[in-house]
This record gives sequence, structure tokens and C-alpha cells, in this order.
Amino acid sequence: MASKATIKDIARLAEVSPSTVSRALRDNPRISEEVRARVRDVAKSLDFHPNQMARSLVKRETRIVGVLFAESAGASASMGHPFYPAVLQGLGKVAGERRYHILLSTGSENLSEEAAMRDMADSGFASGLICLTTLTNPEEDAAAIGLPMVEIGHPLDPKNSYYVDNDNVLAGDEATRYLLQRGHRRVLFLGFDGRYIMMAHRLKGFRRAMADYGAAVREDWIVPVRMIENMPDFTLLGEIFRKEDRPTAVVSMDDPLSVGLCGLLQTLGLAVPADVSIVSFNNTQVGQYHAPALTSVDVHPRELGMHAMTLLINMIKGNVEKPTHVDVPFTLVERDSVAPPREG
Repeated sequence: MASKATIKDIARLAEVSPSTVSRALRDNPRISEEVRARVRDVAKSLDFHPNQMARSLVKRETRIVGVLFAESAGASASMGHPFYPAVLQGLGKVAGERRYHILLSTGSENLSEEAAMRDMADSGFASGLICLTTLTNPEEDAAAIGLPMVEIGHPLDPKNSYYVDNDNVLAGDEATRYLLQRGHRRVLFLGFDGRYIMMAHRLKGFRRAMADYGAAVREDWIVPVRMIENMPDFTLLGEIFRKEDRPTAVVSMDDPLSVGLCGLLQTLGLAVPADVSIVSFNNTQVGQYHAPALTSVDVHPRELGMHAMTLLINMIKGNVEKPTHVDVPFTLVERDSVAPPREG
């Protein structure tokens, strides 16, 4: 009995690589129509019949959803932060209910977000993609990936994207306004990472609230931190808080970051909230059980995941006609880390 033709046989006769054959058989738009037609003709001449798994890959009916983590950390580091497990809980809940499976892309410093997208799409395993971050400077249009994709976060091109997000401009505004309403005017913004649209939007909200109250924004009080890693420049922060005109309040982008700041302030003889008030983000157990318990913005990551998976599966099934988004409301949870500034 003659052996069955393989993708390598098609590649040899069509004078392309096996990966190009795989993409061509899936009608990947990155492969020219001329090459796709040549590959199909060779496959037909060899009486090539993919097995059931391969057939499902070609039809994008694998019932597998690829999940891409932030390129700066990857899954291994991200899973150590409470936000991402909560998102995955939401993704997994809806996936399980709809009988889909999740395939994680671990990512790394050496692999860009766009490269991870391409690898996932070219593998043929995924029916669609969910991207857990949105970048301010992507290398290419995500539409070129050739798979249904939902982003968690605000994309650069919202009119032509499918995404789930909080209103981070409003969140940054409300977190800052909460401090301003209690009399603070010297407010530091801790945790800015300019690579991510989410952070740019929160900073925009911070600036808007400060302007509304006539409070000056000091650019040297916008302190950068790489997202997830939460390791600020403690030397810089020490210099800022040792000065007589130090900040009386902080808008911090993450609870663990706020806890680290509390430790630094304690070494400087400053107390929270008596000397420095803090409004934080992400409402984690770390912040809830800290003393003092942190006032924090809950962005509801589990709900973000649930909505993202629901939207993607509806896209895969052809039930979404045009680009759309889902706005998940945030909640500012009041606790013990904010007080009016001291007299003078």
C-alpha cells in the first residue's frame, strides 16, 4: 500500500516550506493567493487528506483559544500577580461553559507580543486569540494575524478592534479626585509604564483631575515602574519624601507597589494615612489585609475575562458583525489609607 502524502511532500513539490503549506491550507492572508493556489493544486494531485485533527485546524474548529500574556513578563511572572489568575478564572469559566479549551502563550523578554501572536496563529491550534495587554507602539496591525482576536485593554485603533476594558481615564480621574476632595494638592503618581495604553489613560485621568482642582502636576513626581515587576526607584522616592514640600498623597498603580511604598515611608518616619495618603489599584488581598487597609480601585479582572471569552467565542461562531467593545465598570473601595492632609 502506498504511503499517504504528507505536508512535507506538498512543500517539496510546491517549492515552499512546510510551515507555508500549513498556512496556505488555512487560507492565511499572509500567504499570497498565487502560493495558496499552487499548494492546493499540489495537495489535490497527491490526494492529500488531512486527518480529523488537521481538518479541524484548517476549518478553525479546534475549540481552542490562545491566551497571550504581556511580553514584558510572560505567563510565569504574570501568574504571580493576582490580576492575571483572576482574569484566567473568568476566561476559564466561560470557556468551560461553552466547551472550549485554553492554550497559554508564556511569552518572554525576547519575544514581542506581535511575534507571539504570529506564532500562535501559525501553529494552527487556536480558533481565536485573547491578548491580555495593549501596547502603545505595536509592531504591526493585529488584524494581519488572520484570527479572531479580543484584547483586554484599550487598543490603539478602537474603531476597528474587538476589546474589553475599564474606562481607565475615568479610573485615574476618580482615584485622584478622591484625594483632592479631601484637601490634598501635592499628589504623586506612582507606577507609570509608558509602554501600556492602560497606564497612559490613567495618567491622563490623573492630569485631568489635578487640572480641575488647580493643582500643579510635578513631572518629577510621575514615578515610573515596569508593570508587574513593581520595583520602583526607592532611592528616588526617598529623596522626594525627605523634602519639606513632599507629597501628601499618592495615586499608586498597584496594591503590592503601595505596600512597598508604605514600608519605605515607615523607614522615613512617615505614617499612612496621617502623613501620606494612598489610593491604590487592583483591590487585592495584599491590600485588604495590609495595615492600614488600602483604599483601592477594583477593576474586576474576573469579569474582564468572562466578557472577553464570551465576545471571542461569539466572533468565532460568526455572531459578531462589526468591531465592538465591552466596558466593565470599576469600583473604588474605601478603606483606611486616606485622611485629610496635616495642617501646614
